[in-house]
Amino acid sequence: MELMSKRVQVTVPDRLAEELEKWADYDGRPVSNLCAYLLERAVNDAKREGADWSTQQNRRTQNRSFDQ
Repeated sequence: MELMSKRVQVTVPDRLAEELEKWADYDGRPVSNLCAYLLERAVNDAKREGADWSTQQNRRTQNRSFDQ
């Protein structure tokens, strides 16, 4: 089975963009490749810590009683 990639756009503060550019240059890779790696790592870390996005309820729904 062939793996497909989706494009995701994100806007970050200038300071963060500069840091990502420096890091990517240091690693010898494009910024987009570094960001893809960091996002994948963050999702995997969250799942390892017990995150579960498969349920229909989200935090806003679960915490709605606190907002009212």
